[in-house]
Amino acid sequence: MSELGNHLKQARLEKNYSLDDLQQMTKIQKRYLLGIEEGNYAVMPGNFYVRAFIKQYAEAVGLDPDEVFDQFQNEIPNTYEDDIPEQLSRVRTHRQMSKSATKALELLPKVLMAFALIVLAIIVWVLVQKVMNNDQQESVHQDDEVNEVRIETSGVSPSEKEDSITEKEQVEEKAPEQSNSSEELNQQLTVTEKTNSKTVYELTNTDQFTLKITSKGDTWIEVKNSKGNTFFQGMMYEDQEKSFDLSAESNINIVIGDASDATILINDQEVPYEIDPKNVVRQEMTIVFKKSSS
Repeated sequence: MSELGNHLKQARLEKNYSLDDLQQMTKIQKRYLLGIEEGNYAVMPGNFYVRAFIKQYAEAVGLDPDEVFDQFQNEIPNTYEDDIPEQLSRVRTHRQMSKSATKALELLPKVLMAFALIVLAIIVWVLVQKVMNNDQQESVHQDDEVNEVRIETSGVSPSEKEDSITEKEQVEEKAPEQSNSSEELNQQLTVTEKTNSKTVYELTNTDQFTLKITSKGDTWIEVKNSKGNTFFQGMMYEDQEKSFDLSAESNINIVIGDASDATILINDQEVPYEIDPKNVVRQEMTIVFKKSSS
């Protein structure tokens, strides 16, 4: 057994994980996990997978992959790009395509852009018309209410007029409250960075940060802050749900073992996967929370 393999195995045993548990958490076949522990990289489908499998193994047992790579760099292949499977690197060159097809592909983005601009212009026009119609209807409605008040108060006693004026003042006092509520900021969740398996989001325009994770199947989840404090680490199974109030945090890192079986919600708003879970099963999300100052 290699020093790296023994180091990883000891971390696994400290977590009380069997190889079967680790296989479910990382979705890596048991024979490859055993090959990593024994230092037998020949069983791997290619050098391309060696570093990726070691990284997933280390994260699953709570080790820092960067530290593992630095400590055992002599045991880990340095180059693995040359062994990328053919199905992952299969690319059709421009020489294989006809000139007409190439021209069509070059024009396609321009056509799509023009179509998108037309659709956007139509949507803006419809919204403007809708807003103008609503404003006209509200103006007519307010005029009708004023006329009704004048008609009702013209034939009533002074005491009844005072009651009517008081009710009108109460209505006017409520109006600013409604306008203030409409001015409340809506939270924004913006993608600021995206790599092969990691997406960084920025949460703004809110002073609340609640995280909810629901599971549609078996998946391994880890939630921790930038200081390394772990809020949750372990398996989630079908129909399970975990909730966290992270309003006091500024940076949260989420590791999802099987993204297709996990739904992430921030302040009850579902976070879309920018990387297709069908293509990248294991994903990592970082939420940078910039609390609203208002």
